[in-house]
Amino acid sequence: MRTKSKLGAEWLMIAANVMLVALFIFPLAWMVLGSFKSDADLLSPSPVWFFSPTLDHWRFILSNWDVERHLTNSVIVSLATTFLTLALALPAAYGLSRFPVWRKDAITYNLLSLKMIPPIASIVPLFVLLRQVGLYDTYLVLILLNTSFQLPFAILVMKSFVDEIPREIDEAASVDGCSPLGVLWRTILPLSVSGLVCIGLFVFIFTWNEFLIANTMVGGKLRPLPPVVGLALTHRGILWGPALALGTVVLVPVFFLAFSLSRYMARGLTFGAVKG
Repeated sequence: MRTKSKLGAEWLMIAANVMLVALFIFPLAWMVLGSFKSDADLLSPSPVWFFSPTLDHWRFILSNWDVERHLTNSVIVSLATTFLTLALALPAAYGLSRFPVWRKDAITYNLLSLKMIPPIASIVPLFVLLRQVGLYDTYLVLILLNTSFQLPFAILVMKSFVDEIPREIDEAASVDGCSPLGVLWRTILPLSVSGLVCIGLFVFIFTWNEFLIANTMVGGKLRPLPPVVGLALTHRGILWGPALALGTVVLVPVFFLAFSLSRYMARGLTFGAVKG
């Protein structure tokens, strides 16, 4: 039987986890609830916990901010970036994991260093270059730039998944007549589904929430959702209600996507935790 001290430690751990989760969820819940509050309740000096819900802020953003168009832009760019990143990351990770690449450690370090470069450090030369080549204000520029910034992360994480797949499986496939490309397609890809889903979800979320590139490289009609929140800054002040409503629109799709893929996330994040 467990002692009282062990039971107390377990309950203390549960309470700490509940408090930690509540700490992260509370701002999101406050944002969602705030989108249904009136301006008087939002600007009240003291927090208003009980209020009469209103849809005024939602009607405002739907009629004035063209949310449907910007939501469509976010979906197109995020999905295209995710698929392109995964399509490039898996072969690259397979090559780094399985083949005797020259200076493999240096390549891995360079990939890591690329992830350390913040987008704002290169946004000005990229802006000038892309305007000169005619890619400014297109979906393609958002997809290519987001892919380039997410690809190092995807390759490094994907390589760790491929490393955990036994090489004996590759050798068995080769004996059966598979080429290296066949091994990748027939063995590595099916065994890496959990990792691909896990990485794809992270890439999708990073791209969905990206602000700087989306605000700089395209005009008004092609902008995804995050830069639209800038419309809440007016000469009369900040439109808190519409800003919270738009934030809810940005949050909800990602929340449901992560919730629906939580099974793959759990398998992907724990993949390779136990060996042998």
